[in-house]
Amino acid sequence: MTRQEFMEKLRLALNGRVSSEILKENMQFYEDYINVEIRKGRTEEEVMEGLGDPRLIARTIAETSGSTKSAPQEERGGEGRSLPLVFRLPLWVWLLAVLLILAVILSVVFSVISMVLPVLIPILLVLLLVKVFRDWFN
Repeated sequence: MTRQEFMEKLRLALNGRVSSEILKENMQFYEDYINVEIRKGRTEEEVMEGLGDPRLIARTIAETSGSTKSAPQEERGGEGRSLPLVFRLPLWVWLLAVLLILAVILSVVFSVISMVLPVLIPILLVLLLVKVFRDWFN
């Protein structure tokens, strides 16, 4: 494999899996590394053999960069973008969670109403009676 082939395979393997900044940094790093090793007297073929498979290097870079875009295309459901692990749940799990949250909210609301209503009803009745008697005497 030549330097150009290595760099192109590395670029293709990293493209879409890491940010453009990380892509540029790593491309520059490997370009500089290859140049330094050749200046040290190694042949281009020796340097390329020592580096190994650019796809494996790209996978390692993507995994260590903390990128959420490191999932292979199959794991992303064929979409062009990837979501963090927290959001990769089936739809039924999200629906169940929403229903549970709504049930908890409604139970809290009805609990508060059931605690306030026994006190509120007599107060409202007294106020209504006071108003009726005021209107009757006026």
